[in-house]
This record gives sequence, C-alpha cells and structure tokens, in this order.
Amino acid sequence: MEVQARKFYSQRNMYLCGFTLFLSLILNRTYVMILDVLRLEEEVKMLRGDPAVKGKGSSLQNAGNAGEIGRLKQELAARDRDMANLKKQVEGVSREYNRMADQITPSDSTPKKER
Repeated sequence: MEVQARKFYSQRNMYLCGFTLFLSLILNRTYVMILDVLRLEEEVKMLRGDPAVKGKGSSLQNAGNAGEIGRLKQELAARDRDMANLKKQVEGVSREYNRMADQITPSDSTPKKER
C-alpha cells in the first residue's frame, strides 16, 4: 500500500512539473506575440500618419529584445558600482566624523557640571 502511495505521489509530481513547464512556455510565447501585435499596431499608426504617434517616438520597438535586456543589465551594474562608491564615501565620512569628535571632546571623563 505504501509503495503504491509513493508511486502515485511521484507520478502526480511529474505531471505537475510537466504542466508547469508547459504553461511557462505558453506564457512566454503569448508575451512575445502580444509585443509583436503592439509593435505592428504602432507601425500601422505611424504609416497612416497619426500625429500622436509621431511625436511620441517608438517605445515598443525594442521592448523585450535582447538588446534591451543587455542595456538594462549594464544600467544595473552601473548603479551597483555607484552604490558601492557611496557606501565607501559614507564609511570614510563617518570615520572622519568619529575621529574629529574624539579630537574635539576633552579627554577627561568628568561631566560638564563638575568642571
């Protein structure tokens, strides 16, 4: 009985994984098709001479392309570098602040009221 239950669970998990993989492929293809339709609609509007589209530019021309993904990855890397530089600057400023605070503060430990 236990062997049959394990076999059933294994088969169920296999079918669920297969179905999930199939759905992910379907969703990806649907996304690409929707982007194509939007690009084509924008191109038709531009060819017909719609003034609203001409001034706006083509925002959908590069949507979803590998070039856009690469550009976004480069921007993300640049922002990560900027963030690391800012962290270094903050550490330096706080270190200098602590050094100056120690230098300005009197070395004796008597409170101000007793002086």
